[in-house]
Amino acid sequence: MSTTSATSTTPPPPFAIKALREYEPTLAGCRFCPMCKPASEVANLTYIESYSTRARSMLLWRYTQGMLTLTPRAIEILYQGTLDSIAEAWCVSHYPASGYMAAARAEIYATGNAPDVVKAAAMHGSQQADPVRADAVLIAGEIDSAGADNLRSAAHAALERVGMVAPVIRLQSGATAYCLGALDSARDQAVRLARAIADSGAKTVIADGAQTLWALRILYPALNVTLPDGVQITSLVAALAEALQPEQLPRFTGVKAFIHDGRAAALVGDSLAKAEAIQPGFNGDEQALGTGAVYDVPRQLADRMGFIRVYSVWSRSLARSSGADDGLHLTYPDLAEGLARQRLEHIKRIGAEVVLTESPLSAAHLARYADQVGLKVYWLPDLIARGAK
Repeated sequence: MSTTSATSTTPPPPFAIKALREYEPTLAGCRFCPMCKPASEVANLTYIESYSTRARSMLLWRYTQGMLTLTPRAIEILYQGTLDSIAEAWCVSHYPASGYMAAARAEIYATGNAPDVVKAAAMHGSQQADPVRADAVLIAGEIDSAGADNLRSAAHAALERVGMVAPVIRLQSGATAYCLGALDSARDQAVRLARAIADSGAKTVIADGAQTLWALRILYPALNVTLPDGVQITSLVAALAEALQPEQLPRFTGVKAFIHDGRAAALVGDSLAKAEAIQPGFNGDEQALGTGAVYDVPRQLADRMGFIRVYSVWSRSLARSSGADDGLHLTYPDLAEGLARQRLEHIKRIGAEVVLTESPLSAAHLARYADQVGLKVYWLPDLIARGAK
């Protein structure tokens, strides 16, 4: 079976870092629209309307109009969740909810009013890396955020299985800092990592997951951080899928699997969900939920291993959060746990036996609670590292 090229030439979606007031027309529209409520993750977990995208946009619109100041509780609400990219994907017009949420956080952070837990999380992760020299390097941003050394070892073992050597550069990618509004820290981290990549002499840069891939391909240009000319950026799953021979794949014939997409996958996909996907009872072509190699390659790998895939509308660009998206697992771990349990319970209800994901951060977070609902969670490179059975 063929797989999507590891170095796709499809241009990334447009992305720019904007100030909150540039989103005033969007906020004015979102404040009256309740249509994305089914996709409001924390609101559906807590049953508190203030966490819905509509309520947040109303709060921000009133703030931009000078009608209120952001109290500590209002600021907390803006941080107690993801960046609402799922609401953006659910929206028929794809209003940039994640854009204005990120802009609001950046303004809050710049004034020094971010909660202490947010300030600590923005600096979480490896600060220094030993110099490396290699033709290919692995950027383990998600693994570092998860604190999952076992997955770092699995990544190396999977690469060795297909004859690749890629030493890891252990530095923050800047993605989490950006999502929390710490733009200066995000830029500093990006510069440090870009310099380490340049010093390595690598021609191939492998991202451990979609969040790291997004940082390298899309966030860095917006931050005016450049990587060396000629460097090819790919994901670990895509690199493995391209190199794997059939006899190297483990077999799970007939096992029912759900593919979990981390929220960052929607940021590197080719398209968000179509309008038909949000109609009640939708069970049509999965492509209607979002397209792109970031979705296709993990599913192709699962098919090659013999899994039977099950899915629901909460897939691809509409995937519900594992709880470990946009830094939430670091800032408000109780909410992150609630989202993880909510996700796993849904996957169990639709008949899956295992959860597969390209995101090491999601894999590590979901695995903490999976046994309690009778599921197993696997990071795809970890399965490949184990080899054929």
